[in-house]
Amino acid sequence: MVFVHRALIVALVLPLLCVAATTARAAAPEMSISNQTGHDILNIRFRSGPRVFFLRLDMAPGQRDEVENPGGVADMRVDTGLEFWSFRDVPLGEARRMTFCGDHAACMILEARDGISRHVRGEVQELVPQPGSRPVCELDQFRPGMTMSDVCSLLRPDVPRDDNDALLEGLGFAGQLWAARLIPGGATPAGEDVKSLGHEYLEHLELRRPLDEAALEQLLAELYARGLTPWQAEFPGLDMDFAEMPDLSAEKKRELLDQTLRRFLAQGKGEASFMLAPLAELPALADGDEPRTDVQIFTLTLKPASGVLLVDLAAYRGTGGAPAHKKG
Repeated sequence: MVFVHRALIVALVLPLLCVAATTARAAAPEMSISNQTGHDILNIRFRSGPRVFFLRLDMAPGQRDEVENPGGVADMRVDTGLEFWSFRDVPLGEARRMTFCGDHAACMILEARDGISRHVRGEVQELVPQPGSRPVCELDQFRPGMTMSDVCSLLRPDVPRDDNDALLEGLGFAGQLWAARLIPGGATPAGEDVKSLGHEYLEHLELRRPLDEAALEQLLAELYARGLTPWQAEFPGLDMDFAEMPDLSAEKKRELLDQTLRRFLAQGKGEASFMLAPLAELPALADGDEPRTDVQIFTLTLKPASGVLLVDLAAYRGTGGAPAHKKG
């Protein structure tokens, strides 16, 4: 069966069988899910025999929601972006409330319909490589228009995947180790027919690591050294478009962004995101034109509540080329 949260999509996988959404169970009992940890909860995978359900949450610390209870007994994998939490033989059919608790990783309180609660401890799989680990490959090895078969040749053969079929791997960039998600898509290089090729392309790349000022400063120093400059930024109560500040030099724009970032981090509230683009290509990008050369655009998102630094990499081909990534 497929169980569907009001605004969420829940997928079901059955071997050699596709079940239409119209077979969803009617009037399924609800279950409350509460995130009382200091982590984001991106999604939960429930596995019961041959059946696999995915529940997409994107739940920040302190949030809760009501979902349809899939019932039965299932193994659970919780994706926090930086870790997988695994819980075995969870009696979902008896549960009315599921609370991920405190600052203890892989800790859950399961409240049954008879009012009895019990603590459940799970196993933790780190997705960010530990300090001293050797990254699989550096981010510089990825390029616009790269096929997933080329990507996979750089990675381990047993790379895990998330519910969006993204490959999860440790990558090195800017002297740091990141939990990377390499998401496949169908973008096609110029002059090529994706149907005849039968290839999937690297749609976009996400990098995650714990947020701290030293790591952020190191990353920005690397990106600025590559000739990138601030383009757009969103802070709580403040939007900035640096392309509309022609009187400011690239150095002054960076100073303005850095000052705003320091104030935001000192407050530690809400989320902030900003885009960096190549200085030479910024006029064409701001006007919606195609870049003249292959470019990489970085979108950085800072989440103080969960202590996460998220980097989204968009790679675009030069003039006349199709983008290797499109923001959704």
